[in-house]
Amino acid sequence: MQIDWWTLGLQTINFLIVVWLLSRFLYQPIRRVIEAREAADRKAAELAEDKTRAAEAARAEYEAKQAELAEAQRQEEARLHAEMDSERQAMLEAAEKEAAELVSEARERIGRERKQALDDLGDQIADLARDLARKALGEGALEGDGLLERVNARLDSLGVADMDDLRSDAAGNGLRIVTATSLTGAQQGAWRDAMAARFPGAEIGFETDAAILGGAELRFPHAVLSFSVADRLKRAAAELKG
Repeated sequence: MQIDWWTLGLQTINFLIVVWLLSRFLYQPIRRVIEAREAADRKAAELAEDKTRAAEAARAEYEAKQAELAEAQRQEEARLHAEMDSERQAMLEAAEKEAAELVSEARERIGRERKQALDDLGDQIADLARDLARKALGEGALEGDGLLERVNARLDSLGVADMDDLRSDAAGNGLRIVTATSLTGAQQGAWRDAMAARFPGAEIGFETDAAILGGAELRFPHAVLSFSVADRLKRAAAELKG
C-alpha cells in the first residue's frame, strides 16, 4: 500500500483549518452564551437569595413589631383593668362609707324617735292613769265608813230574788269579806253587824288580798260582789277604750 504524503498533509491541514474555524466561529460564541447564561443564573440566584433574606428580615421585623404591639396591648389592658379595679374599690368604699353614715343617721333618728315615742307614751300612760284614777275614785269612797255605806246601799238596791240567792249561798257556805289591808277590830265589828243583818246565819270571815288595790269584795261561794279599786280600774279602762 502506497501513502500519498501530500494528500495526507493537505487533509490534515484542512482538518486543522476546520477545527480552528469551528472553534473560532462556533464553539467560542456558544461558550460565551453559556457563560453569559451561567453568569445570569448566578446573578438571578444571588438576587433571589438577597430578596429571600430581605423577606425573612422583613418577616422577622413584622413579627417583632407584632409581638411588641401585643405586649403593649397586654400592658395597656392590664393598666386599664388596674384602673377599673381601683375605681371600683374606691366606689365600693365610698358606698360603704355612705351606707355606714346613713345607718348611723338612721340609728340616731330612730333613737331620737324612740325616746320621743317613749316620752309621749309615758305622758299618755300618765294621762291614762290620771283618767283611770279619776274614774275609779270618782264613783265614791272606797275606804273607811264610806265604803261600808256603799256596800250596804248596793245590797239594798238588789232585787228580792238576787238577795235570796245570795242569802242561800252564804247560809250554806259562808261569806268572806276581802280587803286590801287588814281591818281594825272596830271595823270588822261594823262589817260583821252589817252583813249579819242581811245574811242571817252565815259564817262571816275576813281576808286580805293586795291584788284588789283598795276597797273590798264580798266573796260568796258562787258569786262575788266587787267594790275594789282594781275592779273599778278595769271598768274605767274599758270605758276609755270604748
